[in-house]
Amino acid sequence: MVYDVIVAGTGPAGLMTAERTSKYGLKTLVLEKRKEVTHSLMGELVTDKALNFLRVKPESEYIGNKYTSIVGESLDTGSHIVVDRQHLGNSYLLDEDNCQELMRDRALSDGAEFRFESRVKSVIKEDNSVVGVKYNQDDEARANLTVGADGSFSRVSETAGFTHPKWLLSYGYRFKLTNCTGIDPNVAYFYVGKDVGLGYLWLYPRSETEINLGIGRVPSSKANWDKLPPMQDVLRKYMKTHPETQNAKIASVNGGVVPCAGIIPKFTDAGVALCGNAAGQVSSIVGGGVTTCFHAGQVLAKHAKRMVDSGDFSQTSVELYEKEYRKSKLASNITNTGKGMWAVSKFAMHNDPIAAAEIVLGGKLDAQILNELIQGHAGISTYMTLISEFLPMVMKLGVGYLKSIAISGL
Repeated sequence: MVYDVIVAGTGPAGLMTAERTSKYGLKTLVLEKRKEVTHSLMGELVTDKALNFLRVKPESEYIGNKYTSIVGESLDTGSHIVVDRQHLGNSYLLDEDNCQELMRDRALSDGAEFRFESRVKSVIKEDNSVVGVKYNQDDEARANLTVGADGSFSRVSETAGFTHPKWLLSYGYRFKLTNCTGIDPNVAYFYVGKDVGLGYLWLYPRSETEINLGIGRVPSSKANWDKLPPMQDVLRKYMKTHPETQNAKIASVNGGVVPCAGIIPKFTDAGVALCGNAAGQVSSIVGGGVTTCFHAGQVLAKHAKRMVDSGDFSQTSVELYEKEYRKSKLASNITNTGKGMWAVSKFAMHNDPIAAAEIVLGGKLDAQILNELIQGHAGISTYMTLISEFLPMVMKLGVGYLKSIAISGL
């Protein structure tokens, strides 16, 4: 049997692609190396845009919590800054398992086929076009379009010949904790600190007694990485040193790898397209890419329908998906934050990023300016404010960055 579409991977990009292609009536096969759809790690902190892509309501069972403020804080000094709802907008915690099962069930109801414990080994090429995949030991599946939504270490990407000239990765773990006490369920936290390294620790309350405690870290260099304690040890240290989590129970542990360098140079070819982490479609500043992956999956599914209707799976035809995606505002944000992450990683090679974070948290940088910078909405007036009121901070950070550029080059 030849499918219209094979999707490798059940992260948010793969599930959204499968949900939409099956809704369009395309014969869709989904391959996942894990045993269950809920075993894939999916980001959780989102805004209204993700809910719109997912087509769920804020009060539904697919939303685990809603926050009125987010706090950025130093684990070492207690310096902090608060972004309240006025600047934050609506911020939600997805119920990850429910959302993954929702997309799977939608796809199944529209005729998609799922095969779990099916690890993709390589694509199958004929006449310079991808025509399917090999998986597990000797199994094969064939399709007109193969979608690589199989993560940062995508086998579809590698064996189809895509390259990653700038590949910067964030490694992370997450604990789901129960039996917590004294938790304010309305506030989410991001922490920096010397034990965390280049990255942050996050605490997302699910209720007054349950939280998601996680850490993401980017290796600026092997030497800097080797100096840091293991990430799970950092999480356990947090649990022991904070009264809210001293008696907590670890209900589950999950981990993942997220690309931070922006969209890769090329992610389509004859008979094949990448989506999600495999294509670098992740906004590194916010630590994940649920919204960007949902968006990519919808754009790709629309073009898959066009390809099936026209019977054209040539490189030129598949590339129309890439061209449309790159023109989007979300893709522009990913590109800009990817450049910023490269700059930060270079800075951290030869400077102390935690000291820089302390300058920001301990200074007079207000929540509105910080939010504008993070979201990429800062205008000329914001930058003039930074230059005039925070010149010492800008100079200190700037000199450190210039030093890193001079030593390592761009």
